[in-house]
Amino acid sequence: MVHYLIEFRFHGKAKYEIKKLVYEINRKFKLRTKRAIPHITLTGPFYTIDEKRLIDDFNKLCAKNPLMNFEINGFNAFDTSKVIFLDVKPSKELEKFRWNLSKTLKPYCQLKPFDYEKEFAFHTTIAMKLPDDKFSKIRDYIKKKPKLNFKHIMVRATLLKGGLILREYDFLLRIPLVRRLAKDKKIYSQTLNLLKGHFENKFNPNEFIEERIQIQNKSFIEKLKDIFRKPRIFVTSDLHLDHANIIKYCKRPFLNIKDMNKTLIDNWNNTISNKDTVYFLGDLVYGKSSKSINYWLKQLNGKIIFIKGNHDRSNKLKFHETYILKYGGYKFFLSHEPEQVPKNWDGWAICGHHHNNNLEKYPFIDKKNKRINISTELTKFRPVDMDDLIKKIKE
Repeated sequence: MVHYLIEFRFHGKAKYEIKKLVYEINRKFKLRTKRAIPHITLTGPFYTIDEKRLIDDFNKLCAKNPLMNFEINGFNAFDTSKVIFLDVKPSKELEKFRWNLSKTLKPYCQLKPFDYEKEFAFHTTIAMKLPDDKFSKIRDYIKKKPKLNFKHIMVRATLLKGGLILREYDFLLRIPLVRRLAKDKKIYSQTLNLLKGHFENKFNPNEFIEERIQIQNKSFIEKLKDIFRKPRIFVTSDLHLDHANIIKYCKRPFLNIKDMNKTLIDNWNNTISNKDTVYFLGDLVYGKSSKSINYWLKQLNGKIIFIKGNHDRSNKLKFHETYILKYGGYKFFLSHEPEQVPKNWDGWAICGHHHNNNLEKYPFIDKKNKRINISTELTKFRPVDMDDLIKKIKE
């Protein structure tokens, strides 16, 4: 019977250093066992007869989780099974993710005994299946070596079938990948570009969003509730539909224009009902080959009040240059660029234009200057409810 495994595979410097250590030990102690691949096992190996359910559950559980981190800190050994490994200190989010995997798969998968335990020894194997004499020698040798220390982010989780990739979930692109896409170097380079943006503080975890979130389609019950709820007010800015280079410039977590356009439209329509009002603060589309503003507006729910951005052009559409919105006991000056806000304005300002390219000067919420950067990169790539925005201001 074919077995399945869920794991994390290392990349970058950590992968290089761990592989170097594995090769060193294999060569020095003339090990005949298979060389360990730098990874962390999360569940398994295990068996199941319901592969479709397994794939669905794997994708759903991954989609619910944010970026998770852990730390490699020194060496250790399992005396009973004769395994030498690197100690892994997981974040609480990673611990919870691993436990949720086990609980979800338990009803229809045959797991290993340790998968049923909440306490789990996260580790990365260096050498395994060792005879007693070599186990003792390697353990003594490892103790004398300088400790390997890495802080790492779980970029992807991998579901293997018989040792081959069945699915891989990318936590930066926020999408599941089949084997062909998981091994695609262009897609992986885009993932690493997003990871670089994460460390450069392009995505700020203290703000509204640190990564792409794709909103699920509304259920029939949710659509029914929309009919009876009161209308709401939303704001958003800078979708840049059809703009290929914005993916690179702003490190947006999308594979291509098609993926970006679909996600932005779906997120909008799964957030906004036709009874809601959206104040859109400019730059809906961009590019010589882009479709017209009117083409895209017809696909978007809600009553849209359009404040003009520096890229917006239309002879059929009425634009507002700026707009004053009174809501929830506050006055808001709405404009595409912060520079359009009058110097003597004493209320809050909501603007776009700067995306996530200068978060130090233009963060999501700047309480000192009473200014909000509503660019879509900072708001889960979907419009934001004004009530939620006011709660953020009051925090």
